[in-house]
Amino acid sequence: MKSSTKRVIGNVSVGTFLAGVVAVLLVSHFDPNFLRNDPELTAEANAGTPIVQGPIVPKELPTAKASTAAEIEDARQRALELGRSAATWDKNCVAWNPPEGGGVQQQWANRVGASWLNSAGARCPDALTWPYYFIDGFESTSAGELKVTLEETAAADPHLLQGEPHTIHLLGDEILDATKGQFTDLTSIELSIRGDDVRWNVAVDDRA
Repeated sequence: MKSSTKRVIGNVSVGTFLAGVVAVLLVSHFDPNFLRNDPELTAEANAGTPIVQGPIVPKELPTAKASTAAEIEDARQRALELGRSAATWDKNCVAWNPPEGGGVQQQWANRVGASWLNSAGARCPDALTWPYYFIDGFESTSAGELKVTLEETAAADPHLLQGEPHTIHLLGDEILDATKGQFTDLTSIELSIRGDDVRWNVAVDDRA
């Protein structure tokens, strides 16, 4: 194709484009709504447009102290939703509330339990590793006798009752060894799983 012919075709194309632009401008001048969006069509289009989310803020385990039953249950549910197990949900010790009443013996049991936790560098059992996180409370009804109760979920852990002596028995040995120096009136530790009648006993005299 000759260059002169190409120029003619090019000029015609440019002229056609310019004529189209002029026509659009003229129509928009006489019809102000020509180039405006149709509200209904815009709404339909936006309805199918994905919403851009802001930064995702990761959820955290509860940290506020829980005192009432409702607060404790709410904190537990939040921890379970984040993947904590039923035995370890209170990692931040928000629900660890030793009994304030119970008389002299219970207050003594609270002190022995707190002493053992402190020796392990924790404020509550759930902040520790297996099998300590199963501990649900410390009690005492007789002078020198400490009762350590494990939560019901411990019954489903077969490893606690393996070996000879059982791991649960060794847990009592460890608590006794860590506290008998400070509490010279401590004579024995009884361990049990809540809801179970079986008892495991560790006595100071047996370790002399």
